[in-house]
Amino acid sequence: MMERAPGWAVPGRDRMPEPPTWMSSVAHVLAVPAMALLWWALGFLAWQTAGLSIAFESLRPTLPVLLSDLGVAIFGPLGASLVVIALLRRWGLSVLSVLLGFLIPAALTLSRGLFLLEFLPPTPFYVNPSERMIMLLVTAVAGVAGLGIGAFAVGSLQRLGFFALLAVSPAVSMLSVLLLDARSDSRWLTCTALVVLLVMIAWRHWSAVLLWPVFFVLYWLLALTMTAVDNGAQTLRYRGGGVSAWFVAEAMLGVARSAWRVLLGLSWDVFWPAAVIAGLVIGAQLAWRRAGPVGS
Repeated sequence: MMERAPGWAVPGRDRMPEPPTWMSSVAHVLAVPAMALLWWALGFLAWQTAGLSIAFESLRPTLPVLLSDLGVAIFGPLGASLVVIALLRRWGLSVLSVLLGFLIPAALTLSRGLFLLEFLPPTPFYVNPSERMIMLLVTAVAGVAGLGIGAFAVGSLQRLGFFALLAVSPAVSMLSVLLLDARSDSRWLTCTALVVLLVMIAWRHWSAVLLWPVFFVLYWLLALTMTAVDNGAQTLRYRGGGVSAWFVAEAMLGVARSAWRVLLGLSWDVFWPAAVIAGLVIGAQLAWRRAGPVGS
């Protein structure tokens, strides 16, 4: 009889259905709010504590409402949704988790200032209602997009290794908030995350190491895109509503032209140590396979 193995150990293989038990049902019920909290924390915990000391009693489960935080509203929920579906590996539970993680902060964001929520500070006077709704819509679309990408990526370790690149920034940001001082250098956390992703890409077939340069290009382009989006959002926010879309696009392209060399160097400084460590892991795995089990 063939030995059963989990889907994670054999990616791409159809899952073996197992009869539900009361323990599994309870676990699923508890998993949804837990993953909802994780989704919000990954996407927005670092944004909430930016410039503040870590005091969890002051944290509010709200969402960004200013166009200057457009990068947070796009890339935070995108990466957080991918993490949720990669952990749960169930589309329905993942959708419920992200929906719960969005609706509660969105409700609190829209309700700030009402008498029922007097413990929350009122909405700042400079928040435009239309701008706030645009940001909430962007957050929702990004969260759904992350679920779609994750549903495709969890089919194989290699795909998940590539697309989980989107989750590095929110995951490292959250860990930095929880574990490090705001002024400390968190590049080693990013390097650690990249090691894991690079090993995932080449775990089953060492020849997939040839895809690592493609991964590096994507890593650099993602950093460049995030920088351009942040600059475009700042331009749109501080120049007012009369700015044309063409003007914002020109501002983003200008930043991309001026920053690509700097970001290329910064990306390489983080990537090459991760590639060296991942290469040692893959090399050790290959040597172990060729040596075979001890005593054979």
